[in-house]
Amino acid sequence: MHLKIIRKPLKLIAGSMLFIIGVITAPAPLPIGQFFALVGLSLLISESSWVKVRIQRLRRRVPFIGQQLQRVRPHLPKFLKKVIDDTDPGNLKE
Repeated sequence: MHLKIIRKPLKLIAGSMLFIIGVITAPAPLPIGQFFALVGLSLLISESSWVKVRIQRLRRRVPFIGQQLQRVRPHLPKFLKKVIDDTDPGNLKE
C-alpha cells in the first residue's frame, strides 16, 4: 500500500535524474548519455502527461529530433520504442 503512494514521485525523481545525467554525458564518445536520457524520459512520460505534450511539441517544432529518433528506433528496446511512438507529434491534440 505504501509503495503505491510514493511510486509516482519516485518515478518522477528517478526520471528527472536519469534525464539530467543523460544530457550531461551526451557529448561523451559512447552513446550512453542518449540512452540515459531516453530512459529518464520514458519514466517521466509514463507519469506526467505535461512532459508528454511538451516532448510532442518539441518534436513538432524541431523535426530533426523526430527524424533522429525514428532512425534509432529499430535498435532500441520495446519500452523505448513505445516512448518514441507516444511522443509522435501526429498524436498531439491542439
